Amino acid sequence: MLPARHGLLSVYCRLPTGGRVRWWAGFWLLLFALTAQGQTINRQRANTLLAELARRPTATRRLAILLELARFHIYKPGESAADLDSSRAYLTQSRQLSASLHQLTRQHETECLFIVADLEAGQSATGQARFSELIARCQRTRDAEGEAIARFRFATWLRNYAPDSVRVLGNFRRAAQLYRTLNKPADALDALKEVAVTHLYEGRLPLAQAELRHVLDRYKAIGYPNLHYTYNLLSTIGRLRGDLNEGLRYGLLCVESMKKTGDTASAAGFYGDLAQLYMEAGNRPLGIDWYKRSLAAWRREGLPNFALFHAAGVVAKDLIDRQQPRRALAFFEGVVRAIPTNTLIQKGCVAQNLAACHDALGHYDQAERYYREAFYWYEKNKLDFEGSLQIRRDIGAFYLRRKQYRQAEAYLTKALTVLPQKEALATLQDIHLLLFRVDSARGNYPSAIRHFQVYKAYNDSLFNEVRSRQLAQLQIQYDTRTKEQNIALLTKQSELQQSALKRAETGRNGILVGALLLASLLGVSYNRYQLRQRSNRVLQAKQLEIDQKNRSLEHMVAEKEALLVEKEWMLKEIHHRVKNNLQVITSLLNAQSDYLHDPTALSAIRESQNRVQTMALIHQRLYQSAHLASVDMAEYVGELIDYLLDSFERPIRVATQVSVAPVRIDVTMATPLGLIINEAVTNSLKYAFLPGAGLPQAPTIGVSLQPLPPTGYRLLITDNGVGLPPGFSPADSPTLGLTMIQGLSRQLGGTLQISTDAGVRIQVDFSPDKKTGLSWQRAK
Repeated sequence: MLPARHGLLSVYCRLPTGGRVRWWAGFWLLLFALTAQGQTINRQRANTLLAELARRPTATRRLAILLELARFHIYKPGESAADLDSSRAYLTQSRQLSASLHQLTRQHETECLFIVADLEAGQSATGQARFSELIARCQRTRDAEGEAIARFRFATWLRNYAPDSVRVLGNFRRAAQLYRTLNKPADALDALKEVAVTHLYEGRLPLAQAELRHVLDRYKAIGYPNLHYTYNLLSTIGRLRGDLNEGLRYGLLCVESMKKTGDTASAAGFYGDLAQLYMEAGNRPLGIDWYKRSLAAWRREGLPNFALFHAAGVVAKDLIDRQQPRRALAFFEGVVRAIPTNTLIQKGCVAQNLAACHDALGHYDQAERYYREAFYWYEKNKLDFEGSLQIRRDIGAFYLRRKQYRQAEAYLTKALTVLPQKEALATLQDIHLLLFRVDSARGNYPSAIRHFQVYKAYNDSLFNEVRSRQLAQLQIQYDTRTKEQNIALLTKQSELQQSALKRAETGRNGILVGALLLASLLGVSYNRYQLRQRSNRVLQAKQLEIDQKNRSLEHMVAEKEALLVEKEWMLKEIHHRVKNNLQVITSLLNAQSDYLHDPTALSAIRESQNRVQTMALIHQRLYQSAHLASVDMAEYVGELIDYLLDSFERPIRVATQVSVAPVRIDVTMATPLGLIINEAVTNSLKYAFLPGAGLPQAPTIGVSLQPLPPTGYRLLITDNGVGLPPGFSPADSPTLGLTMIQGLSRQLGGTLQISTDAGVRIQVDFSPDKKTGLSWQRAK
């Protein structure tokens, strides 16, 4: 079985010391995890395996240990030649043993890891060719499991080193399919989880979130215990999307699941992720506490790791905030001396934190030199991740404090052009606040006001009243469960003490019997009896206190949960049932199509299914969202376009350009908008790019929803296809699609324009109709 964990630090913890670029190194979210892609064990586990290997286990068990140790050395941080040589030594033994046992799958897995070791050493071209050859060999020998393992590990390497998402996703999906045929559901779900992780690296957060929730549900259905790795991914997505309530909920579930299963190999990473959530939620004391736990776990591991140095930097900055900069510098330098860096990005993190320490000490020249060094190391790796943004933020803040406003503005402005759609809202919020201060100091008040407005919008999104209350409630629930566990432990200890008292009483009775014979011991025995009685009374009093606290906690939890259920259950249930009813209609249409052979009728059925699915997607989003009356149009339109593209078999590839403003819209207006988009995009997919009709070089469909000053909005759907026939009049068209578009536009109270110029352009300008009670608000 392939490893269940993927490790969010997969991209960063093993960055090479020069040259190669991880093409999906997209996120600061990849900061906190214990192991690299494919890693299954930590140093403590490796030592345990070595001890077991020395005890001469069975041949089959020995083979499993050799493969696991080989993986450990291959995927350790940094591509150390010594580590790779150690992995090859274990693999050489594994090759001989698997051949003697005639275990074909293990032979293929061994060869697979040999290739990965060579790829890690830089043999990229030959390694990819060898992977293709290995997969073909598995197919010839009908070794489906060996093929699945090879595809999984090949896709893992491709994702980190080669910019080819089609091959990566194709190999992961094929691995999942093979595991399903082998009746290995957990392995199949591991592969599907990696599909979601790939979309996460690409910045497609809504899609990755939906896929991970599906994987989580299926893990639970088969009774898979190690859910903490999936919880950790969902927590990270919540943080990146600014939903700290969602992030904290999954983060706490992650830690609980880890403790429940005893699988603490990735504890350091999980603690670090939770710490970052608390820091961004404004709970600095808890954040620092969890960072200290993370740092302690990393130091026990003893391996250089980006997350290790980041956690140490946070602890050092906490000392600076407590007016202890010298102690902070000594502490951080001690960590680096004990565990030296071995990758460029680790060097960048160390320089960044040393700069902060020297800045606090007033060593401004040294601080500036370290800031520039950190910037150099990050840029040398050409990484478009949040660290590239945060180093610019830190340098900009440094120059702002030094009143060097031109340099500060240059770095802070550049930070916003990295990849803001992939960054955490908390980081973007900080940058806009700094730019507000720079512009204010320079007298550029219009720009300062704009930056402050953006800062305020991000701040309100992260810390509105509802989310703050939900965050507090989650913390109360977690603390309550922790206290209940502690109470249960105390109760168990009390029971053990009661048992000990009973045993002591038996001994006391024996002493009393002996006292009948030895009167001289009567006084001592009586004294012991009095001591036992006092201990018993103390324990009984403690037990009463424990019972009272337990009842109080249960009452508190019941009140909080009842309040949540009353507020949210009814609306969620309504949307859920509407969505289910629409899916029933879709299934009925699908069943009807099985009995139809006329292409026109089948096309009509499929278009009807798309219309029903357009409405169902709205209710599904409302059911899954914390907002039960309005729809996030950016996410909804993107999901709708993906569904329509998947539902048509197209002879050519059609690109899409989707640009939707961050607005939320009432469900009564979102439905006609979705149906208009459905009809227009369906029409383009069916007729705009027919083979032999003079196709454009890059067939494209565009969908845009943007504000139209002063209070309106403009929906624009375009394609660069063959356009409308000469003399065609949309107003006189008898087709159902155009009739629906016209009717839905009137329902919106909008103005419809259809034109053809190098394709088709459908434009609907509309504004909220106060008479219908429709309401709009910007998305948070």
